[in-house]
Amino acid sequence: MEKNLAFNISTYTCGDSAIPKPDIDNYNYWISLINYYLKKADTIEIHCWNEEIETIEELDSLNLEMVNEENITIFKGKKTPVLSNYLLNSYMNKFRECKWFTVNLESGMDIVMHSGHWGTEFVIPNPKEKDIQFIKSVVPPETSFEQHE
Repeated sequence: MEKNLAFNISTYTCGDSAIPKPDIDNYNYWISLINYYLKKADTIEIHCWNEEIETIEELDSLNLEMVNEENITIFKGKKTPVLSNYLLNSYMNKFRECKWFTVNLESGMDIVMHSGHWGTEFVIPNPKEKDIQFIKSVVPPETSFEQHE
């Protein structure tokens, strides 16, 4: 039976922003996690709120498949060096917050890593023990973990 690993980075919000930021005030774990799971993925999906115009325009320039829904815009495309580089090096906005509400790294039709709430909540389907140890080695110590079916 598969068990999913869910983990949440301890966060705070700044001023009027609704975007959670890591208590450690950096996203160093982001690069490590994305690097690790990009190796297992062939497709990348990114969700933004429709009012995040600047981020949507930036993503649109990457020539990804785009779907507009009621409140969100979804971008999806095959993993390429350009898209991988974008995820690893352009993940923060001008307020030093993660740009994307959701990032899914997929292999075939399966999600290998889900990142939600602007890079502070994650789900890893059916992780191996070495995956769990790696994750715990790169996330902040205050991170909360839960495994469930």
